[in-house]
Amino acid sequence: MKIDPRCIPCNMSALVRILSENGLKREDQLTAVALFLKDMAEMDLEAETPIEIGRNVGKALKAVMGEIDAFREVKKAADDLLLEIYDELNEKLRALDDPLIGALKLSVAGNIIDFAPGHRIDIDSTMRQALAAPFAIDDLEELSERIKGAKSMLIVGDNCGEVVLDKLLMEIAGVPETYFAVRSKPALNDVTMKEALEVGLDRVAILIDSGADAPGMQEDRMSDEFEDIYTGADVVISKGQGNLEGLSSAKREIFFLLMAKCEVIGSFLNVPKGSFVAYRKA
Repeated sequence: MKIDPRCIPCNMSALVRILSENGLKREDQLTAVALFLKDMAEMDLEAETPIEIGRNVGKALKAVMGEIDAFREVKKAADDLLLEIYDELNEKLRALDDPLIGALKLSVAGNIIDFAPGHRIDIDSTMRQALAAPFAIDDLEELSERIKGAKSMLIVGDNCGEVVLDKLLMEIAGVPETYFAVRSKPALNDVTMKEALEVGLDRVAILIDSGADAPGMQEDRMSDEFEDIYTGADVVISKGQGNLEGLSSAKREIFFLLMAKCEVIGSFLNVPKGSFVAYRKA
């Protein structure tokens, strides 16, 4: 996926917001912004994907914040919120006529959940919304059948909070060899090995380091372990927008599960902003 001009101010706004929310001084904020603008000016915008802009955001944050995970508290709060109701969601999904389809829908529709601190999730309402939500691109039935016949499955993870629903999906799917890939380093609110272990993903999948140090997976930045599993897995599921940006031109079949949260992604997929998508790329 190529860079859209709208990606640049979007990432710039995100950088400024993160700096402000973490209480950095004006001087440090300007230092980070200047570094971001310098890196953007030197980038070949025709050759790179939007993920590289996200990598520049991470570089600017590191310059003024060090190795601090700016989203650590946000990630943990989102995970804890869903872990509290994990058993109830599991019970309700297994009571459905097709628990796997339900789990797939919920893993995408997790984007509708309010992760605000102190918020209590209405489980019945969440389930109704998740199961009733229309998909602008709906390859869920094909994905479900592929999972049922698979001996190996790889899920490329995305955001915290949502990963608890991915755990539920992997538990219900029951594929003999299930792998879950995490970011190599903190990248916005995406899941790393630390959060994956905290929510117990290692109890339902083999956890692997993807090699990604930015908010999206790219074929030219895969770790050796990830590439071997990615190449050989019967089913590969890519979660979220960032992974779509990097893997949309991949050389193998991938099922992309996401919500089109911005107009750029909506235009790319030819769906309205806010749409749920289950898209098989052959």
